[in-house]
Amino acid sequence: MTTIKTKSFITIKNKRFHYIWLRENCPSYRYAAPYQQLYDPNISDRPEYPQPLSVELNEETLTIDWDETPAHRSVFSVEWLLKNSYDPQPELESDNYILWDKAKLELRSPQTYNAQTINNDAWMEQLFTLGFVVLENIPPEKLESFLSSVGPIYNVDYGRIFALETKAKTKESIPPRDGCPLPPHNDLSYWGGHRLAQFLYCVENQNPGGESTLVDGFRVAQDFRQDYPQYFQLLLETPVQFWLVDKTHQYRFCNTATILECDSSGNLTTVRFSKRNCRPHLPFEQLENFYQAYHTFFHYLKKPDYQYQFQLKSNNCLLFQNFRILYGRTAFDPALGDRKLNSGYVDWNFFVGRRNFQYQEF
Repeated sequence: MTTIKTKSFITIKNKRFHYIWLRENCPSYRYAAPYQQLYDPNISDRPEYPQPLSVELNEETLTIDWDETPAHRSVFSVEWLLKNSYDPQPELESDNYILWDKAKLELRSPQTYNAQTINNDAWMEQLFTLGFVVLENIPPEKLESFLSSVGPIYNVDYGRIFALETKAKTKESIPPRDGCPLPPHNDLSYWGGHRLAQFLYCVENQNPGGESTLVDGFRVAQDFRQDYPQYFQLLLETPVQFWLVDKTHQYRFCNTATILECDSSGNLTTVRFSKRNCRPHLPFEQLENFYQAYHTFFHYLKKPDYQYQFQLKSNNCLLFQNFRILYGRTAFDPALGDRKLNSGYVDWNFFVGRRNFQYQEF
């Protein structure tokens, strides 16, 4: 194989690799046990700009003996090097979002996965692309172990798992708000850590109403950005307050953040919307314009064309990205049957880490 060597880099199949990058990405350290590199006694003694004593290259491997004490050899797969090339620039990992509305999902219904027979790869792929997935046949006693196999269940002010339960009652004994529809919203907007996977597990549902409503916040925001660019910018740039007072546990949570967030390339990364928890406290001259943008965006979220609705069945678990998917519920009559759901969260980083590991080449 033809190669070009200079003092600072080597060229393999027209791709350049700096020696300092190769030394830092030596396979013996790349897949070391967690934290092992932090305690490597030689890491601070290496040359600032490492140089090879010898370089051997064939069709499959690159072998470098480094000019350092103690002696060290790095053996790279050429295939791995080419896949991880950063010449002329690194290929950034993509989340591969599939934006959707009601019509798109009705044209091709999302799959429901049997948790007893399917491996993580299939259902997790849909969770990343569509932002949600439904898993069936999870016995109540297996829910915690199933979720904990990905990552620990998040501990919030009301604990790890919260029961949402409505018992069948007579008309006269039903509280006024029981069974009312819930508009699309995100949970825990009043907490700083917003990138979570939320789960809703159906313990039992004997009620014909109360359909789950999902909205792809990224799809809505994309259309909103095109139709109302000035309002989109307002929601992107104006920090507002989200708060919750918990008298039972004596907490007052408050988080200051924007409704919409984008990365440095302008790609949407977060939709943070909760009519219940959002309490803007803005200068007088900004308030009216903000509410115009805020209410217009809320109007978009409530459009039926964006809302995908379905009935969550017993022993089924809905998992969704809390920073992208907004959740709501249609109205139901509590007198028509019992209804119990368990809700909670798992930090989204554990799902990202698990997927990355599944696709990692060793």
